Amino acid sequence: MEHSEKPVIYKIINLTNAKFYVGSTITWRTRVRTHRRKLAAGTHHCLPLQNAWNKYGAASFVFRIVAEVDDPAELHSVEQVFLNEHHGTNQCYNMARYTDNSSRGVVRSDRHKERISEALKQHYEENIHPRLGLPHSEESKALMRANRSGKAVSEDTKAKLREANLGKRATAETRAKLSAMRKGKERGSEHAAKYNKAIVEVTSGQVFQSLKEVKAVFGLSPGMLAKALAADRPLIRGKNAGKHFRYADPNRLD
Repeated sequence: MEHSEKPVIYKIINLTNAKFYVGSTITWRTRVRTHRRKLAAGTHHCLPLQNAWNKYGAASFVFRIVAEVDDPAELHSVEQVFLNEHHGTNQCYNMARYTDNSSRGVVRSDRHKERISEALKQHYEENIHPRLGLPHSEESKALMRANRSGKAVSEDTKAKLREANLGKRATAETRAKLSAMRKGKERGSEHAAKYNKAIVEVTSGQVFQSLKEVKAVFGLSPGMLAKALAADRPLIRGKNAGKHFRYADPNRLD
């Protein structure tokens, strides 16, 4: 096996068809051993390379240094040049397009997504999430707000969120927090008009003159009623399952 004390760009080459995987490392021998161990165990992160290794066998692959890099800080930049040239071609096994983020630009199959989801679910059934119970710092909250700012939520995502939350009731703690947030806030004329707008329960034809009246009769929380009105379809959970609430058409009211 080739040897170098410098940071290197390397290829794992399939001798049967000349296809290859491109990588970089500052510890060449250690990286080769890691690749071989994971490929032999069937746990390598690059599925195309793993599948080829399983099909052709270890004897069909060689590890070759293709460039030495004097400055370790430039290693990823040089590797990116190779990826820019070869990624997406029939000869390149690499799934990741960029060296700064191995997931950026990767298009995963539905089956691959399912495997990731199943693995995470199993992991957190057996292990406590490291963030469980830990509040975000104000700095983290500010960064998350800035990241979401200006991003429009698609109609498909809105529909999925409505479906996931329809019929769910907030905990007493959450309701108390929401109530505290709303206290002291002035309600505009637009809000008052909406709050006092007539609502019809479609399955029975019963008409109510305000949101407050509907909540009192059916025991619905403001959030649940708002979601039901936005979804405009029958509730699917809870004691009011099957009830369908909709803002009444004023032209049809007596």
